Amino acid sequence: MVQEEKLADAARVTPCLMKEFSTRHILNNEVHSRPFIQVGSPTRCCHMAILTGEAGQNADLEHLAALCRHYNLPTPPADSKHQIIDFGTFRLKWERHTEFCSYTFLRKGKGDDPFKDTALSVVPEEWIKSVPGELLVGVHLFIDRIDEDQFTSRDYLENIFGDNLVVGARAGSSGTQILTDFQIHGDGFSRILVNDSCSSETQAGRLVQRLLEIETYRMMAMLAMPLTGEISQVTREVEQELADVVQQMMDLDDPAREHEVLDRLTRMAARVEHLSAGSTFRFNATKAYYTLVEKRIDNIKEVPLTGFQTVSSFLQRRIAPAMRTCVSMEDRVANLSRRVNRASTLLQTRINTTLQAQNKQLLESMDRRARVQLRLQQTVEGLSVVAISYYALGIINYMAQGSKKVLPSLDPYLVTALAAPLVILGVAWGLRRLHRVIRKASEE
Repeated sequence: MVQEEKLADAARVTPCLMKEFSTRHILNNEVHSRPFIQVGSPTRCCHMAILTGEAGQNADLEHLAALCRHYNLPTPPADSKHQIIDFGTFRLKWERHTEFCSYTFLRKGKGDDPFKDTALSVVPEEWIKSVPGELLVGVHLFIDRIDEDQFTSRDYLENIFGDNLVVGARAGSSGTQILTDFQIHGDGFSRILVNDSCSSETQAGRLVQRLLEIETYRMMAMLAMPLTGEISQVTREVEQELADVVQQMMDLDDPAREHEVLDRLTRMAARVEHLSAGSTFRFNATKAYYTLVEKRIDNIKEVPLTGFQTVSSFLQRRIAPAMRTCVSMEDRVANLSRRVNRASTLLQTRINTTLQAQNKQLLESMDRRARVQLRLQQTVEGLSVVAISYYALGIINYMAQGSKKVLPSLDPYLVTALAAPLVILGVAWGLRRLHRVIRKASEE
């Protein structure tokens, strides 16, 4: 173990003999992550985004390694986040994201029909069937250099997209044309058609990646939509219950029932917090994905294509309302949480006020009892003086009677009578002195 630590430290020392920061290379290489892949014309692309969850990286890598072993190629490193691998008949770009992984297969040529003889056709069928996770995005993209009149002709588009509404645009200054219908066809994949206007393979690769990312991120952004329906139903129930509880608080006249109502509010607050905790990640992810969609559309630098609605305006009209619904639902949950907390605070204040009034009454009652006890104590003190004096004078009388044998002239009754005032005063003074000492000690 010590030897391994020494080797690790040695590995972090640069040729100029300075010790490197532990993650320096990882931070530096981050700028090279998610690289573009060069795409020539014609090329068939098949892109799949598979939901495997945050814990799915090992399964994704193992499945990719299985494909590499099938073609006798080196397997990717265990910490890989992206790989570009040439399998001969096709190339594969694999990327691992937080919630999903993506596979982009590229195959040169157009074949008899680029949307039937796709890039996925040459991938082993058993490997495709055993891909871990669930398919969220499936896209067939074909890029070629086609005569513009043929590219936009009705017959050509109907052969690819059928009767679906087709939207499109030109990409920036290159004039590359993009057409898609954002529909899932019978093979389970949507379709994108790109007419490459003499752009370089690097430019074409950047454009293809942005188009595929738009399709991926828009679907990832839409994952929150089913959740909004569930949350909407729960929030309606909690809002109605909250209204009932607030009305009950207004009509409440029995302090004994206040804790009952507070218990209902506490359970309601826990339910809302559970709802918020279960939706916060999804809503935040949705906002992040939608931001990426907008960014990728902006990167394309759309120029309107005559006769077609642009991709940005199509998505803006259909995705933006869904995103606003998600934001609105997130705000609704947060607002409901604040309302429940306010109602709880109001009721808690009311309970505290009631308790303070009860405590005041209790203190007044205790004060009355203390005054009664003081009077009783004073009465007992008077009786105590009489009782102690009585016993003290009895002792003096016995002593005087006993002394009569020595002093025959001594009258015991006279001695007792003369001693009585002194004894009574002495006992009274002694008890008062004792009480003063005890009171002083208690005050200290």
